[in-house]
Parts: sequence; C-alpha cells; structure tokens
Amino acid sequence: MDKQKWKSVTINIDDYHAARGVSYLKNRKLAGTLTKLINDYISNVADDNKIDFNKFKKDMIKKSKNGQYVRGN
Repeated sequence: MDKQKWKSVTINIDDYHAARGVSYLKNRKLAGTLTKLINDYISNVADDNKIDFNKFKKDMIKKSKNGQYVRGN
C-alpha cells in the first residue's frame, strides 16, 4: 500500500457504526461516505467564511501537510 496515498485514523466505535450505517442506507462504501461527509463539512465551512470550496480545501490540505495545527473555537 502506498503510504503517501492512504492514512489510517482512529474514531469512536459509535461514530464508526453510525457512518457505516449511513453507508448501508445510501448503498455506498464506507470510504465514499466518509469522503462525502468531509467534503460536505468543508463546503459548509467555506460557505460560512465566503471562501471558494476548492481554495479552502487546498488550504486545509496544505496546513495539514505542513503540520500547522490551529485550535478552533
């Protein structure tokens, strides 16, 4: 597996099962459901801040790759 392309994360077991349940409901793979949830969230935050979705997502990726953690409110 290409470690540059995939990352593992740990989430609460109930959150895992909730996301998996949504996947079953929508006839989607879990990875697709998580991607959609993340992109929907990024879209909402970008809209709230009146920033273009693609620009905001690229900025968040850049912050993560550079290790720039900023604690939210």
